Amino acid sequence: MSARKRTAPAWPAGDTLSPPASAIMLADGTVEAADHTRQDATPGPGPAVAFLREHTELAALVLACLRTEAGRTGFMWTDSTARTLVRVWVDPFTDPRGRPMGRVLIEPCHPSPYGLTLRELDVLTLVVAGLTNNEIAERLFTSPRTVTTHVDRLLTKLQLSGRAAAAALALDQGLVRLPFPGGDTRFERLGLGRIATAARGGVPAPSPVPGAPRSLRRRPLMLGAALPLTGPAAADGREMLLATRLALEEINDQGGIAGRRIELVTADFDVTVPSAVRSAFTELVEQEVDALTSGYIGPQDVAHEIAADYGCPYLHAATLDSMVSRVAEDPERYGGIFQVCPSDTRYGPGFVRFLTSLRDSGAWRPESRRLMVIQGIWPLGDLGRSEMAAAVEAGGWTLETVCEVGMDDDAWQRTARQVRAAAPAAVLVGHYFMPGSLAFLRELLAEGPPILPYLLYTPSIPSFREELGPLSEGLLWATVTGTYSDHLGRSFAARFRALHGVSPGRSHAGIAYDRARMIAGAWSQVDDPRDHRRVAKAIRTTIHRGVNGAYYLADPGQAALAYPELTPDPSIGQAHLVYQIQEGHQRILSPTPYSDGRFRLPPWYGRSGRDGGDGGDGDTAYATEGRAPTP
Repeated sequence: MSARKRTAPAWPAGDTLSPPASAIMLADGTVEAADHTRQDATPGPGPAVAFLREHTELAALVLACLRTEAGRTGFMWTDSTARTLVRVWVDPFTDPRGRPMGRVLIEPCHPSPYGLTLRELDVLTLVVAGLTNNEIAERLFTSPRTVTTHVDRLLTKLQLSGRAAAAALALDQGLVRLPFPGGDTRFERLGLGRIATAARGGVPAPSPVPGAPRSLRRRPLMLGAALPLTGPAAADGREMLLATRLALEEINDQGGIAGRRIELVTADFDVTVPSAVRSAFTELVEQEVDALTSGYIGPQDVAHEIAADYGCPYLHAATLDSMVSRVAEDPERYGGIFQVCPSDTRYGPGFVRFLTSLRDSGAWRPESRRLMVIQGIWPLGDLGRSEMAAAVEAGGWTLETVCEVGMDDDAWQRTARQVRAAAPAAVLVGHYFMPGSLAFLRELLAEGPPILPYLLYTPSIPSFREELGPLSEGLLWATVTGTYSDHLGRSFAARFRALHGVSPGRSHAGIAYDRARMIAGAWSQVDDPRDHRRVAKAIRTTIHRGVNGAYYLADPGQAALAYPELTPDPSIGQAHLVYQIQEGHQRILSPTPYSDGRFRLPPWYGRSGRDGGDGGDGDTAYATEGRAPTP
């Protein structure tokens, strides 16, 4: 087995030293007994003197402490066999004749201080030098994830919450290991680094010279964002990126978090491929980000497990009830993971209830009592089938479901022809990607009977309307987390447009902005943003009012509440919004008090329905509030 893969033996009971023992070292390297510390009558120089004479490498380190005028110094040392671990304290002094010397206290460490293993002492030592987990992994020939585990364990053993506190404790209590694991690089300016250099016969770096005070540049806080900047969800990924940049620019312009800037670290990936999800999140973790964020992900369980292993707060918008249940069932493991939107189980029942209300109001007169639901491949998705079935029965409808439609355009075109042949009154398009949704609509609306399509949030993306052209007029779509048309929403849209030159969409831009603000708010409430448990508690116990509504994440599953389905109180929930595109503008039809328009029969629908009324005028930076009641 190679030396770098060797596992250090357990801490044995030493047979050379038992209680702490002292010796005196003179400036010329001579070691003498400290008679006043001897507690036995055994002839000879004493155990400390014998130990230093036997272990010349340790004696060289002690002598270097005197020659570098380091002051009182403590460190951990073990011989080449790693069988004897000691903590050494060197106290320099001068005798009555002015000769420099040092009192050396050698403390056998069996067991080790705080129960730290040799490898944990190595990691702690490198933390003192300010190395990142990636740098420590390279120095110790291991993986960043393994180093993360070691850091978490040593912080637990030391009962500390952050690396800075651990480094301070290590220096104060002599827990730094000499020689330094992996060499002296990065230790040169530390007192212990100067000692190590001098012990090897080198010329240590000069001691710092007092001068004019300098401002310290603190490490920025790192916000990790897994974003689909290429691939089928790229349009949404760009929305998320631009909105997050806006949030961070605003926060940093206001001084950051206690003077620390927030920097954005991104990782591009395909949201449908498990290996791509794993690579993106691993990349962010290896960069030691302070929080993780993402939008929607098919294999969301992969992201959950990596985030749980890493331990930092993770805010996502996957709208997956299965993941909410996972958090609720194991809060100890997943306590730092939050879904910043309600779940997909709201979509199916909401579709049926909205259409029932629309029909019963007389605003829409369907030619059929049949509804259809088309669901794309989304492994962990649900759409609330059981509750939807009850709503179907209560509304006097029948329901047909087509599941697992593929990602390619041909599959969605074939499905559109299947829907057209069935001639339902309306169809829910349960698909989260623009290409498939556009292919479906173009085929469905080309000809055939009047069918009312109802989409899930993809029309929120501005480029969706541009791609679909005139066929977008009158489209219905819903989202469990959309940007309101109120003052906050309009102000956000104006600032987004001023910074980026384009208007934001009505869903994921707002989510990304809000979650960056939520994380920053939680960081501002704690002393140490690296204290992940306290940051998570701040997120959990704070109600945040963002541009997409209210975020209350204190339920067991740590997911936002849907208004009005899961809470009658809009001050703690996010409205399940139903929009219609009218004259190029996004109008909210439901629920009150957020509606700013009334249903209009789409121009391509035919002559069989009846127009529900005028949606009113409004500007493109989110229309005026409260135009008309919900149908």
